[in-house]
Amino acid sequence: MPQPEFTADDYVNPEAPEDELRLRSDHPRVRDHSYDCSRSTQELDLWKQSLIATVMEPWDAHPDLSVIPENAEPGPSLTLFVKERRRGPGYVADFVYKAPDLPVTVHGILANQGAGLGVIELELWRPDWGYWDDFGDFVGPSEDDAPAAVSAPITSDVLRRIPLGQIVARAQAELADQSWKDEGVTTLGLGRLQDGSGPELAPASVQALENASALAQPAQRGRPPLEEELLHRVAHAYLREAVNGPGLHRRLAHLFDRPEPTIKDWIKAARERGYLSQAVPGRCAAGPGPLLSHPQNGPGTPP
Repeated sequence: MPQPEFTADDYVNPEAPEDELRLRSDHPRVRDHSYDCSRSTQELDLWKQSLIATVMEPWDAHPDLSVIPENAEPGPSLTLFVKERRRGPGYVADFVYKAPDLPVTVHGILANQGAGLGVIELELWRPDWGYWDDFGDFVGPSEDDAPAAVSAPITSDVLRRIPLGQIVARAQAELADQSWKDEGVTTLGLGRLQDGSGPELAPASVQALENASALAQPAQRGRPPLEEELLHRVAHAYLREAVNGPGLHRRLAHLFDRPEPTIKDWIKAARERGYLSQAVPGRCAAGPGPLLSHPQNGPGTPP
């Protein structure tokens, strides 16, 4: 596509040096599109090429919709949108949260970039806020709406009432559930609902679900358990290097590409599990433990 050609009429000051030329604020290429559509349009766009999961509905507290008390009030709603086209590294899903006591709609993006599932972007919408249409007419809220519903400010109290912790926890539980692989996914077809199992979904949809599920898995607390094979290798490396004198932990740290404190913890675990003998007073190095002294291994046998 050819680059656009600009004339003197396009710039604020056409006499300015080339690196200081600025397009007019009303130039078509620098239009502020936030005036051209409502937030309702932005919310509608979330449904495009997305897999949708309803996590919370306003009447979840009343499963039997036929016997809802007259004085019952609707609760919050939470909807997840797993976009087939990922937004960036670690992207998991978009979410929209609404509650009757909030004057705004909460839109956020969930991601996991190595520190667990969390909110990486957050927007507060006023869906009924005014905008300019294609004909140059201002489209504002309905005259029937109460003015207070439109002008209510976003105060610190409103921000405190947005339950981000609950949103992340409920979204994580929903996304980490992989029952869709066996039970299938309900998709919106042309005027009807279609039940399709995982393999029958489009490859992009399957990939999006698998990515979201993997990235939403709860993070393990603490250090992962040490495998027996690793301790077996550590014990043999220890016995080989111990005869070379001082600097044992430094050499093992270089060999396993781990810091020395980690190496010391591994050696301690190898002693406790029987791969190395327990430390003896007056003796720096340990010998083979009961597991390495087993006839099938032999003392000090290389891995």
